[in-house]
Amino acid sequence: MDKTLKEKIDAWTDTDEHTEIPFRKRVQDFWKWFTDNEKKLSQIVENRGKSDSENAVEFIAAGTNLINEEVHFNLGGDYEFTFSVEGHSSLFYLYPYVVSQLPEQFKDKWHFFPFNQGTDSSFSFGMYGVSVAMDQVKVAVTYQEDINAFSIRFYEKDLCSLEEAQSYNAYYIMMEIMLGEGLSYQYIADVERADAPLEDSISLPALRTYIVDTLKAHDKEVFDNPQQVYTSYRFEPQENEELRFDVVAGSSCFQPLVANYYNGSTELFDQLNRFGAQAVFIAFPFENEKEGDAKKALDFRYELEDRLSEELLSPEGLGLLLGGAVGTGTCYIDLLLFDKPAFMEKIIPFLKDYPQYRFYLSDFRQDCDLHRL
Repeated sequence: MDKTLKEKIDAWTDTDEHTEIPFRKRVQDFWKWFTDNEKKLSQIVENRGKSDSENAVEFIAAGTNLINEEVHFNLGGDYEFTFSVEGHSSLFYLYPYVVSQLPEQFKDKWHFFPFNQGTDSSFSFGMYGVSVAMDQVKVAVTYQEDINAFSIRFYEKDLCSLEEAQSYNAYYIMMEIMLGEGLSYQYIADVERADAPLEDSISLPALRTYIVDTLKAHDKEVFDNPQQVYTSYRFEPQENEELRFDVVAGSSCFQPLVANYYNGSTELFDQLNRFGAQAVFIAFPFENEKEGDAKKALDFRYELEDRLSEELLSPEGLGLLLGGAVGTGTCYIDLLLFDKPAFMEKIIPFLKDYPQYRFYLSDFRQDCDLHRL
């Protein structure tokens, strides 16, 4: 066992600081509220423009607040209900689960979306005292194949006359409306405001089609859900009292969470926690004295990840597999738990199938206790 892991085990405590309602329970409560109030919600949709929109929003917020008071949403025509990420990347990993739990009896009628899906229709957008037609916003687009993402320069006279911070904020909101929050998050690398009309530009409503066509022309799959995209990373092992600094290689569909860990930040961890979800990792040491020991441990990690996802996390709605990593003497499996108490009841008997290993659980943050599983 490596020294770092042993020190963490020696500091183990039974204390669990998290006492919030689990995310899975919040989602169940939301759908119960929705079921109880579906007739009134239908009436709101059917009388859009006629009823008091402020009261309607307040009524719906009473339901979404069961998930979290920070939930943003839009109720549209044709019984469409769209959650909005509003720049919080952690919600890309929570809202799809909410949508997946839509009760069966409403699936032919209601259309729920985990985040803004985007549109190519032009309309006027007002913000900071200016009104801008979407198709009058011009963008010059550069595809960066090495990172599979796009750089954008934008220009529209009134939009670019705003103070810099206001101009960028308004543009990002407009771009996310057009592209959809998932595509924008996944493929926009950087944005720059131009000082004059652009040559070789396209209109903002045409940007989504341009991005999709460009990706396909370069034989790239198009993803608008960050959960579907795994990024590989490699590190040089470091001497550090914290776990994971021995990591040599890993992969994750939530790379910013990994970056937060190494930067000592808990921003994303805390965002998830406020919704009753916990980012954690399972650590298990392995012998690394003979040639092939590391490969054997890595193969076992993959096997265990598959079983966890297929037999425990997905079927019972307990969470997501985010990725994993291998270090010089420890393997790591990264998870997002939607119901930590229920997971703890299941995981300990589950791991008894592997008596040759010792397993430990840690929050996905530095300076926390390690729990023996």
